[in-house]
Amino acid sequence: MTTTGRRGVRRAAAAARRRWRNRDSPLLSVVVPVYNAADLVEESLQSVLDQQYRNVEIVVVDDGSTDDSLAVVRAFAARNPRVTVLSQANGGVGVARRTGTEAATGEYLTFVDSDDTVTRTGIQVAMDGLRHSGSDVAVMPYQRREGDVIRPAAPWIRAVHARPAAGVVLADRPDVLVNAIPGGKIFRRAFWDEHGFVYPTVLLAGDQQVAAEAFLKARTLDITGVPGYTWRRMATSISQGHVTAAAVHARHDAMDRVLEILEPLPAVREERVLQYLRHNVPNSLLKLERADDDYLAALVERVPHVVAAAPPDRYAAEIPAQYRVLHALLAADDRDAVWRYVAAEGMQPEMHPSGDEPHGHTVYLPGWGRDAVAPEAYVLTAEQTAARAIVRSAHRDGADLVLDVAAWYPNVELSAPQLEVKTDGDVVDVLAGGEPHIVSSRQGAERRYLHSGWTVTLRGVARRAPRALTVTLTDGDRTGTATAPIPR
Repeated sequence: MTTTGRRGVRRAAAAARRRWRNRDSPLLSVVVPVYNAADLVEESLQSVLDQQYRNVEIVVVDDGSTDDSLAVVRAFAARNPRVTVLSQANGGVGVARRTGTEAATGEYLTFVDSDDTVTRTGIQVAMDGLRHSGSDVAVMPYQRREGDVIRPAAPWIRAVHARPAAGVVLADRPDVLVNAIPGGKIFRRAFWDEHGFVYPTVLLAGDQQVAAEAFLKARTLDITGVPGYTWRRMATSISQGHVTAAAVHARHDAMDRVLEILEPLPAVREERVLQYLRHNVPNSLLKLERADDDYLAALVERVPHVVAAAPPDRYAAEIPAQYRVLHALLAADDRDAVWRYVAAEGMQPEMHPSGDEPHGHTVYLPGWGRDAVAPEAYVLTAEQTAARAIVRSAHRDGADLVLDVAAWYPNVELSAPQLEVKTDGDVVDVLAGGEPHIVSSRQGAERRYLHSGWTVTLRGVARRAPRALTVTLTDGDRTGTATAPIPR
């Protein structure tokens, strides 16, 4: 039998196994709201039909589209009996999701936006887990699509799903709250109806409320490790832009509602506050680089309330210095200082010098020693000065593998560094003096980390090269370890 024939047999056998596994599988309802997505919706629907879990119904709700979306989905439904199409006057994506939910008949329920897709295997893994665990909710990792490129989700999303779990409660895994998008969640329909969950009509960050409430009220939930959802990044997406005061208030209204929902679990609520300050609030602060006075006024009104809800010790240890300084300026309502800080690249600490001060290693951001900000606000967190390394290139030299390595401490000037390389017994040569690592600001400035460049030669490993390099960087009393992939 040819190789192609063997592959065909294996695929057929795998398909037969999936059909057998799903022979008594519960029906999963997939609700797809559609508004002016004629060019994308068919790909979205086809991805649901092509993924491995076969017992699905798709409920499409056209929300008053003004393009050809309704015609496209009706034509698709005519070819696929598992697809039902509903049409309504435009009411917003939250209303469309409610309409689709009311029409859905499955034992389980999930939501897919019309410009997004599902992966081939993620839903199958999640449904298998739910049938085994009996949980009310499954939370799947997602990935991002930018143009034709699929990228992993943010590091904090990946960190949650690097620790899959079945049958856990929110108090045990508050980190799951960072995964709050509607996609990539599967709900037991009886649980959904029991608690009367409803997506709000206005959805700028409003979907977080449903996620928080469902995670809190679930008897147990599953956190899976296989991506189930591909979230397309669109310039016109409701969640991507909006540099307006109204957008600030909408996002903070959603945050306030989530924190209110989490009040029965104070430790979980504090964790969510810190998540907001690590991830969501910085996104709004960075928009100051292209915002107006009204936008700043909204931040002055809303951000200090989130900061006040954070536990002080963890706030100081986990929130980067550049944001703690900006939080202090917002709390003082010193708007002139805020604009000076933003214009001078205050939110890019690597563009500024640093040094040891009584409170710790301090970055001298704009306004240091002049603005009414406590000096401890400028102290860098441990993460901001943790060792970093990258392997910029690799090439073979006979039996050897020669690597161009940069190793440095962010926000720290190296004086007399030493580099050690961890191997599995290979002979290693480490030579200092390579090109330094360079960081560029959004305004085009550069910072060169002197003494950060190294040439590392792994003797006799060209044909069995490791996938990653682990280095230990020592400079004075500072020692840290970092790992970097080796390019192929």
